[in-house]
Amino acid sequence: MKDITIIGAGLSGTLLAMNLLRQDFDDVVHIKLIDRNSKSDLGPAYSTNEDYLLNVPAEMMGAFSQDPEHFLKWAGRKDISASRGDYLQRKLYRKYILEMLTLALNERKENKTLERIRGEVVNIKTNNRSAEIFIKERVGFSTDKVVLALGNSPPRNLQTKNRLYIKDKRYVQNPWNPDIFKNLSPDATIIFIGTGQTMVDLVTALYKKKHTGKLITLSRHGVLPLSQKNVEPYPSFYNELQGLSSMLSVFQIVRKHLGIANEKGIDPRAVIDSLRPHTKAIWMQLPIEEKRRFLRHVFRYWEIIRSRIPPVSEEIIHKLLSSGQLEILTGRITDILPIEHRMEIQYLERGTETEKMVSADSVVNCIGPDQDYERIDQTLIKNLINSRLIHCDPAHLGIDATPEGSVIKEDGTPSDILYTIGLPLKGIVWESLAAPEIRAEAEELAKILLSGL
Repeated sequence: MKDITIIGAGLSGTLLAMNLLRQDFDDVVHIKLIDRNSKSDLGPAYSTNEDYLLNVPAEMMGAFSQDPEHFLKWAGRKDISASRGDYLQRKLYRKYILEMLTLALNERKENKTLERIRGEVVNIKTNNRSAEIFIKERVGFSTDKVVLALGNSPPRNLQTKNRLYIKDKRYVQNPWNPDIFKNLSPDATIIFIGTGQTMVDLVTALYKKKHTGKLITLSRHGVLPLSQKNVEPYPSFYNELQGLSSMLSVFQIVRKHLGIANEKGIDPRAVIDSLRPHTKAIWMQLPIEEKRRFLRHVFRYWEIIRSRIPPVSEEIIHKLLSSGQLEILTGRITDILPIEHRMEIQYLERGTETEKMVSADSVVNCIGPDQDYERIDQTLIKNLINSRLIHCDPAHLGIDATPEGSVIKEDGTPSDILYTIGLPLKGIVWESLAAPEIRAEAEELAKILLSGL
C-alpha cells in the first residue's frame, strides 16, 4: 500500500483528492485528506453561508478541464436557474465540488481508499523515503507523499504606532470568518481596509441584509475592481513579449496595446484577457528584481482589470456610492486606536499627506491573504520554515517549488516527498488562485504523485 496525505481540504486539496481517486493506477493507494474544519466546508472562500457570488461565470467553473461547463450543467440537473454568463453563489459551488468528490469516491476502483481526518497538522518530518505527520491531540502516522494545500492565510496586521487594536474585538483580522456579521448592529459604522474583491463581497452582503450604517473603505489607491463583461476579443500580442526580462519593457508594450484598444473602442479588459494564456510564461521569464518591481508599482492597477467582480456586485457598489452610504477614502494608515466605544483610524491623505482621522464601530482587514510564509503565524508553517523543509519563493508570495508543485529542498533540488498546490505556488507561476488554474494543477499533480509511487 502507498499513502498520499493532503493537508488542507479547501478547493485545491479537494480537487486533488478527487483526481487521485479518478486516475487509473494498479497499486493500492490510500489517500488521507486532513483539515481543521468539518467535511461540509471547502476552505474560507466557499465555506460561508452568506450569498457571496463567484467572481467567474458559471460556464467556466467546472471541476474538469475537459468540461469547463460541467458546473453549469450540474446546476441545470438540479433545477437551478442558471445560464451562460450567470454568477452563482459560492455556497452552491461548495455543494457541487463536495458532490463531485463523493461521486469520485463512489466510482473509484477497489485499490483506492480515502480517509477524511479532522485535525490540525502541527509538524512534518521527512527522511529519504517518507514523511511523518504530527497532528494536534492525535496519533501521528507515516506517509509516502505529502501535499501542502494550505490555501489562504488571514491578512497581515498593519504596522502601526499602536498595536493594541490587534486584540480588540472590534477589529476583524480575518474577513472570511463565517461569523463576521454575528451580533453586528444594523446601523453600525464599518471601516474596510482595502478596496478589492473581499471588501466588495462584504459590502454587497451587508446591502442584502439591509444594513443602514455608514460603510467606509480606506486604501492607498482607492481603486475598485472592474466588473466582468463580455467584450470584443483583442488579438494576442504575446510574440512581442516573449523573452523580455524587463518589467518596464513588458509594461510599455501592454500600455501600447491598451492605447490601441482605446482608439478602436475596445474595452481594456480584452487586452488583459488576451494575455491570460501566457501570463505564467511572462512571469516566469522575469528576474526576481523585475517581479518585485511589478509588485511595487504595477500590481494594484493590474489587479483592478484582471481580478473582476460580478456585474450585479458592481451595481450594488455604485448604488451605495451614489446614496452616500459607502465612501471611499485614500491614504496611508498610520495608526488604529481603540477609543472607548469606537475604533479610530489615523491616516495620511493621498496627494496632500494631510493627517486625517475617521472612526467607526468596527474595522475589517480586507487587504488580502498574507502570502509571506516567513510572517504567517501558523504552527505548521512556522515549524516547516524553522526545520528548513520549506522556504519562501524569491518574491515571497508563497512556497519555493517547481511549477508542477514539487517543493524545493534546502539544497536547491525538488523534493519527491513534499509538494504544494494552489495559492502557495503564486510566486512561481503567478496564476494559481482561480478555479480554472487550480483544477489543471490538481489534474497534473495527481498524475505526478501516482507516477512517483
